[in-house]
Amino acid sequence: MEKNATRLKKWAQRAELELESENIHIQYIWNPGGFVNQSYQISDGEKRMHVKFADRAHQPSLQQWACLHDYLTGNYEAPKLLMEIHENVIPEYSYGLLFEFFEGETWKGQAWSDRILSQICQLHGDTHLKRVLGVEEKSYADAFIDTYIHRFREDMKIIDADRGSLPFVQEETFDMFHEMADQLEEEVHQSIHFQRPAEDVVHNDLNQQNILVNGDGFCIIDWDDLTVGDAAADFASLLWPWVDTSEWPMWEQKVRGLAGDDVVERMSLYFYGQIIR
Repeated sequence: MEKNATRLKKWAQRAELELESENIHIQYIWNPGGFVNQSYQISDGEKRMHVKFADRAHQPSLQQWACLHDYLTGNYEAPKLLMEIHENVIPEYSYGLLFEFFEGETWKGQAWSDRILSQICQLHGDTHLKRVLGVEEKSYADAFIDTYIHRFREDMKIIDADRGSLPFVQEETFDMFHEMADQLEEEVHQSIHFQRPAEDVVHNDLNQQNILVNGDGFCIIDWDDLTVGDAAADFASLLWPWVDTSEWPMWEQKVRGLAGDDVVERMSLYFYGQIIR
């Protein structure tokens, strides 16, 4: 990471970013979701910026965000885009976006909760974005199974192939996980709440870390996974930390009031899916 930070600093010094060239500092931002993208903070002690790079395989997702950034900033508190980067500043990461830095802390659920949930619900029904993104012919059941069941089974193939290196795990445990996945898939197929077309515009990476708040407002970041799917998946991902806590009835009621009973019912199976993933 130090070599990448050095490369990024040299780029920032010649990129006319209106920063004090001699005071530029680069800080790597760890992504708990993996290493598909590379994110950094660029600062001169007074002014800060955020840059996100994607490799060639994931460049289209980041480019989609760039194409939609004016609309997302104007309607959904997305960060302001300052520049597209079309060069290999970091090896193997051929494209990047530079944003204004939002001074805030990770959302803990207290501040701006009603406005945040209301805006997310607005996103799910956004007809303009739906036209731009395009709608596939799939049901809520298809969306759930693609996200949870298929990925889980692919992971289990790897684990099953290497059972010999996991002698501390009983055979019954492996079998139990397969049975849980089969049961969950069957429940999804049988549930009336999963039979409608999946036509909701979803952020697809909603979690506490991707919502920043301060005393003046909030900012929703990481829009490169924006797609059409199931609103219940967004709400389930965002509200997962409060499941089985004393606060959950309050959150459930908020979602029910904004999005309806069907979304709440689907959320319950998304929560179960997150347990077995």
